Amino acid sequence: MTTNEKPKRSLLSRIISLEGAMAAFGLYSLVTGLRDGQELQIFWGVMILGGLCVLVAVRSRDWKKHWEEVEAASVGRSRPTPPEHTDTTQKEK
Repeated sequence: MTTNEKPKRSLLSRIISLEGAMAAFGLYSLVTGLRDGQELQIFWGVMILGGLCVLVAVRSRDWKKHWEEVEAASVGRSRPTPPEHTDTTQKEK
């Protein structure tokens, strides 16, 4: 594995995550709202699931760009720059 590749997360760690919890709660709200006929629960279930879809889409697009910029900046900083010769007290030969 090279440094550019991110380690794959296991299925369990993907399920037990903030996004997984949000999806579970959104589905729970939607299903119980449909089962009991409560419009407010249906509304919140749809809002949570819709917001989660938007979050995942934005995160995948923006984070790829962000991490590419961070990696490019870190490569640029890791190369040592030669010190400038600003000492005027020494004479060149």
